[in-house]
Amino acid sequence: MYSDVKPIHLQRINPDMSTNSTKINQIEAQIVQGLQSEDDSAVLKAIKKARSKGTEKVIPAMFEVYANSKNSSVKEAVTKLLQELKSTSAIDPLIDQLSSPHENCRILALSAIWNSGLDVNDYIDEIVQTVINGDFQEAFEALTIIENLEPPFDEEVILNSQLMLNQYFNKNTPAEKDSLVKEIVSIINRIGQQI
Repeated sequence: MYSDVKPIHLQRINPDMSTNSTKINQIEAQIVQGLQSEDDSAVLKAIKKARSKGTEKVIPAMFEVYANSKNSSVKEAVTKLLQELKSTSAIDPLIDQLSSPHENCRILALSAIWNSGLDVNDYIDEIVQTVINGDFQEAFEALTIIENLEPPFDEEVILNSQLMLNQYFNKNTPAEKDSLVKEIVSIINRIGQQI
């Protein structure tokens, strides 16, 4: 449905622009209101509007729609939009979703991070925590992200990741995702040796 639409580049909010800020706040409110509609066509219109006029502030509402909608077109539109994010202002809202109570939202956030190509080096430990708490699919998505990380790396984030992974294997019984987690350990340890 949205294959002819270019990747979304969320607008970065500039707090010095008070009249623009008011307008942006109004647009965000309209988008969120549309996303909360019971009418799927209104939700799809809001998603389309978010593509061209949305900011990072609408991302949580997108995940809420994704978690609660039963309409496959709505889920597909949200997925496509989130996977095409290019603005660095989208990183924090995506990382916030890694602690969502909805597994499908955590998986979508990891997938969006990977597909968007955003630099999440400062959040490796939060991604590792998602792997530890999550299932096979979350570990698979996280491995894809971690395999493609490029320097520079924050030593504290890497050390924290190593500690969490060591604790995981010391405290947990074998699980289906363990082979993926071992690959993540290997990559994180390699990164740690390079720092």
